[in-house]
Amino acid sequence: MPVAHAAGCTLTAIVWEGYTDPSFTKTFEAETGCTVKATYAGSSDEMFAKFRAGGGRTYDLISASGDITERLYKAGLVRPIDTSKLQNYSAVFESFQGGKWNTFDGKPYGVTFAWGPNVLVYNTKAVKTAPASWDILYDPAYAGKIALPDNPMTIADVALWLGKSDPYNLTEADLAEVKDKLLELRPSIRKFWTTAGELANLFQSGEVVLAHAWPLTYTQLHDAGFPIGSVSPKGKLTGWTDSWMISKKSPNPDAAYAWIDFILSGEGQKGIMDVTGYSGATTLGVAAVGPERAHQLFMDDLSLHSQINMWQSVKNYDRWVQLWNEIRS
Repeated sequence: MPVAHAAGCTLTAIVWEGYTDPSFTKTFEAETGCTVKATYAGSSDEMFAKFRAGGGRTYDLISASGDITERLYKAGLVRPIDTSKLQNYSAVFESFQGGKWNTFDGKPYGVTFAWGPNVLVYNTKAVKTAPASWDILYDPAYAGKIALPDNPMTIADVALWLGKSDPYNLTEADLAEVKDKLLELRPSIRKFWTTAGELANLFQSGEVVLAHAWPLTYTQLHDAGFPIGSVSPKGKLTGWTDSWMISKKSPNPDAAYAWIDFILSGEGQKGIMDVTGYSGATTLGVAAVGPERAHQLFMDDLSLHSQINMWQSVKNYDRWVQLWNEIRS
């Protein structure tokens, strides 16, 4: 660990669920003397709003997905990353260094540490055959037992279902088609979920048998012995590449760098992969989980990453939010 810290340091972060799990965070805390205090967010919009509140002084770190990294940069909330302060940065996959999702004006403003697809998760006792496409969400046999994420970015998924080639650059005509497709599905939706844990509870209670989900929900239910399956319909996938970004007004920048360096390490990467089921971003992570697990997570050739329509900034995002609220109401 490159930086030593005095006991009593508190590192604050707003994160996606699982990214500061005690199973691996405790190692960082023991090595540095810093306590990690994290807040979970259910959507990128919530994450951005909470990070911005208080002028960016509330949190040291944010685990930002590619749909808000540019927003954070343009709002002047995050600082450039000095990669020389990260001993493990050279282990980040080369294609993830200087990624368009966290590099602005030629400078890195974030460090990629995890990525994955949005998947179709299903109760294997209720859905006997693995679904071949997202069309199963429209099967009347499952009406009232469907769940979608409460996130305007879901509009991009529906655009892909409609055959749109650029799901993040939609015209008003495109959005009208998406709205019609969502309105068709709306009566079948039991719940719009906000956290992976909430969705897992919906499956366990029997309220939901099919859902658009993160791999974390599958991991949670599988580990609990629940009959759960997960598929990634080819050519119709959205996903996210997540980066640690440091607040421009962080009171603990050295501790923030130490945390990022820990997460890039083999132990940090394995910790996140074990808890979430997401893919890691470093060669140290590959070594930590072994070749078989790395292959399962597409970390040996990154073939899946290039096939996923990764979340990115949307120019008319306010319009997306408006449409989503119309569907939700």
